[in-house]
Amino acid sequence: MRRNMSVVAVLLTATLLTACGPSAAERQAEEARKAAEAAARQVEAATAQATKHVEAATKEMSAQMQNAAAEMTKSAGQMADAAKASGSDAAVAAMAAGAGAAAAAADATRAAAAMAAGAATTAAVKTALAATPGVDASTINVDTSVDGKTVTLTGTVKTAAAKAAAEKSALGVSGGATVRNQLTVH
Repeated sequence: MRRNMSVVAVLLTATLLTACGPSAAERQAEEARKAAEAAARQVEAATAQATKHVEAATKEMSAQMQNAAAEMTKSAGQMADAAKASGSDAAVAAMAAGAGAAAAAADATRAAAAMAAGAATTAAVKTALAATPGVDASTINVDTSVDGKTVTLTGTVKTAAAKAAAEKSALGVSGGATVRNQLTVH
């Protein structure tokens, strides 16, 4: 009799433990959460890599423009010296104006490249926010400074945890920029 009661107790305990385990829906939810986290990590990695490529291309383009402007200025100076020697003041003025225009074009190209890098950073942060579990990216505005060194998050989120998660995601893909988290919790 005692042995039968022990067997019944073991079976009852096993049944209770099995019933107390996670349900199929809970297991599916956990698997979905893990898949979403993995996808978010992949998006963050791809965005970070794209940002690095844009930054490298911007730096290379800026260096090439600076070198071209320096060469043009040097050539214009040499041509101006030759024109002065032959007495052509109008040619000297035209060449100096051309060198100034070339330098202005180089500056404009650098500014455009910086703006493109800022846009790439903004896009990377928005993409990361959209992939962040618990964050509604549609209520968050992302602005990147012209120099690309500051990313500002504004808008509203539902919880303090969502605010922290948004900042963490932005930091993960912003390429070393400072993230100003001005999100409000409502």
